Amino acid sequence: MTTLIHPLQARYDAIWDASSEALRAGQIDCDPRLAAGPDPRRGLTVIARPDRLLADRFGRLLDRLGAIEPHQYRHPLADMHVTILSLFTVCEDYHGQLARREDYRAAVREAVRDAPAFDIEFRGLTASRGAVLAQGFPRDGALDALRERLRAQLRARGLDAALDARYKLVTAHATLLRFMRPLGDPARFAAALADLRDAPLGTMRVEQVELALNDWYMSSGSLQNIESFGLA
Repeated sequence: MTTLIHPLQARYDAIWDASSEALRAGQIDCDPRLAAGPDPRRGLTVIARPDRLLADRFGRLLDRLGAIEPHQYRHPLADMHVTILSLFTVCEDYHGQLARREDYRAAVREAVRDAPAFDIEFRGLTASRGAVLAQGFPRDGALDALRERLRAQLRARGLDAALDARYKLVTAHATLLRFMRPLGDPARFAAALADLRDAPLGTMRVEQVELALNDWYMSSGSLQNIESFGLA
């Protein structure tokens, strides 16, 4: 029997292939902002939250990695999320965009109207030189369709100047851990990540999305839920 490979697998593999040797050598990108206290930057993002069961599985996985590298930044369970779309990228000078908050809210409300709920299967980890990610695989085209509807509504309202400014989001990953200090045992840590490349993690049913005013890390302590929207 032939096993079908999800189209996103190549994306996650490319991230791993570009960084795995560097990780083994301890050549990582530490985020200095993580040690500097609360993040003053803000953006507007549409996100979805994993249920408690999946978040707990992420937490147990982080316990395993934390036993090797206890001094990195692990995202708290309350902060776990999948980004549906960044409406404008987190920045320090966000007040101009935020002045049109109600226009952004209207764009999201229209985009999600009659949009169907969907599933994301999480299987395995990948890692860049800056973070460890859980690999998410949407089971149908509903997530891509919702993203395109959001982009269309933003363009219709002239809110697309900063849309996809860094890259066009196509994956469905969840960021679990970020590097904030040099690795103590890079070879062991990289080996643990390699062992988890295909580990089954669970499925996330997305029946609601949230429009959030957030910092870079989606920290629950600073996040403001502007509105939540149910999917059909």
